[in-house]
Amino acid sequence: MRKEKFSPKNLLISAGIPPEARKSLFWKRVLELLSAPSRSKCGVNISRISANVKDGATVVVVDKVLGAGVCSPKLTIGAMAFSATAKKAIEAAGGKAMSLVDIAKKHPTGKDVAIIK
Repeated sequence: MRKEKFSPKNLLISAGIPPEARKSLFWKRVLELLSAPSRSKCGVNISRISANVKDGATVVVVDKVLGAGVCSPKLTIGAMAFSATAKKAIEAAGGKAMSLVDIAKKHPTGKDVAIIK
C-alpha cells in the first residue's frame, strides 16, 4: 500500500481547517484532492472558473489559480496560491481571493461552494 505524502504547505492547510469543517463530506473531498500526487494537479485559469460558475459564487481550487483569461463575474475564490495577474483580475472584477483555510472557516459545511479542478 502506498503511503500518502503531504507537502509542508498542504500540512499547513489541512491543520488550519476547523474541526467542524473536517466532518463535512465537501471538506473531506478537498483534503483528499490535496493529498493527490502533484502530477495530477495543474493550475486553473480564471477563464475556466468564470465559464463554469455564476455571478457571486464561491469556488475552491485545490491548486494554483492562473491569470489567463478574463474574470467577468464577481467571485469569491479560495485556492492554495494565486498568480499576481490572477489576483489583480479577481479584485478588478469585484471578487475576493482567499486562502483555503479562510474559505473553510467561512463555509464549514461546504454548502454553496464549488470545487473546480
